[in-house]
Amino acid sequence: MNILKIMDELDNVFPNELTNEFINSMARKELTEEQKAKDYSKYYYKDMALIPQADLDIVNNGPIAPKNALSIYNAKDILKDGYLDTETGYCVMPDGTGFAATKVYMPNVKPIMIDWWFNWHPLEDLRYMIWCPVGHTGISAKEAYMHFDSSATPLNVRNIGRTHYPQEGFNIEGSTDVEIKFWSPKVLGITPDMIKNSAVKTFQIATCTNRRPRLPINVFFHSVRQVEGGIEFRSRYWIKFMIKNNKIAKSNIPYPKKVVSAMARNNCIHSLIEYNNLASILPQLYEEHEGKI
Repeated sequence: MNILKIMDELDNVFPNELTNEFINSMARKELTEEQKAKDYSKYYYKDMALIPQADLDIVNNGPIAPKNALSIYNAKDILKDGYLDTETGYCVMPDGTGFAATKVYMPNVKPIMIDWWFNWHPLEDLRYMIWCPVGHTGISAKEAYMHFDSSATPLNVRNIGRTHYPQEGFNIEGSTDVEIKFWSPKVLGITPDMIKNSAVKTFQIATCTNRRPRLPINVFFHSVRQVEGGIEFRSRYWIKFMIKNNKIAKSNIPYPKKVVSAMARNNCIHSLIEYNNLASILPQLYEEHEGKI
């Protein structure tokens, strides 16, 4: 589908009143016979994990006040103890950029499982598709060999400097070719000492870009901290931002406010969908693979 047509239809992807029933009714791509034969194809066919009603209520109540959003220039605040003004929500900022945030509790998940997941899933289409069957349609990794157990790079930083090429959308009808490039936290002004002295156990920082035509989508920061019974997976998305010359930069592409608003809302919803679903499959999947890539 043409990217301009996809952008024009962004505010029609999800209903004004989002429900778990709607999410479970969303279309899924048909698996090939080879994919169906994989033992983990069972995760593709299960019902989508339920999003907590409290989070659905937040989304359905509309955008937050921009003053309660976290500026990308203050991204290091994610490392603070406690919670920020907005842990789940979205808005358009006064400068025309967008913001989205989610916090997902993942019971029985450990930080090492997240590190494993971010190296395991980009190596095969089906691995990416089981994460979010209603939005993910394929993936490849530019430097696939870097993700294997044979890599000399520690698992928790193996993605830094790497590039993934997902095919995804907020729904499968809007699936497009995307580039996700992972960065050192230094690009957000975060030093190793800041992370060492925080409760954050692992993280992923990346830029998301549409490939054809090349359009910046967002910069995102996923942070993981251990809590009783599992982890908190806290995400921030800054829409219309990119990393240029190793520095934060705003895109000068004049996206209409309607598009930025829909991108912010859809980012928030998609994040809630995919990370709640990941929480529901990751402990068993990790155990079945014995933590091996």
